[in-house]
Amino acid sequence: MVDKLINALSVWLAWVSGACIVGMMLLTSADVILRYLGYPIRGTYDVVGLLGALAVALPIARTQILNRHVSMEFMAQRDSSIARGIAQVITFALSFGTYLLLAWQLAVLAAKLKSIGRVSDTVEIPLFPFIYAIAFGCALMCVVLLLQSYRYFRPAKDSATTMDVGSVRQNAE
Repeated sequence: MVDKLINALSVWLAWVSGACIVGMMLLTSADVILRYLGYPIRGTYDVVGLLGALAVALPIARTQILNRHVSMEFMAQRDSSIARGIAQVITFALSFGTYLLLAWQLAVLAAKLKSIGRVSDTVEIPLFPFIYAIAFGCALMCVVLLLQSYRYFRPAKDSATTMDVGSVRQNAE
């Protein structure tokens, strides 16, 4: 149940990220064409920057579920299963800690920006919703890492019931 929810949420965020990329492309193209005609679009730089931040942050959990992050597999292939297990524990712990810290501090920053009313420079778009969205992407990554670490270290008899979020054990071995 939790796997399906996390999987669906990560897919939805990946689609939102794709829409942000398409929006960046369309806005930039329209700005270049209209700028050539003497009518630049005001705030293009601000909007493209905000959409770019979302495009990068939102699909992080989906990328982890699909095991598409850059990894150092050549080291794991040479070591024993004990060394691989230790490396996996360290990797999960450092990754979880990093994303947890990011999510927490981004949420704190978003709350601060909301309280002081900080907006983008040219078109005055409130910044806090974008920061909260990025924090949510990092928090979802924490949940995925927790589920994957649980799946990796649980007894092998349950591995037949895992879904995408549990694919770490098969890919690591």
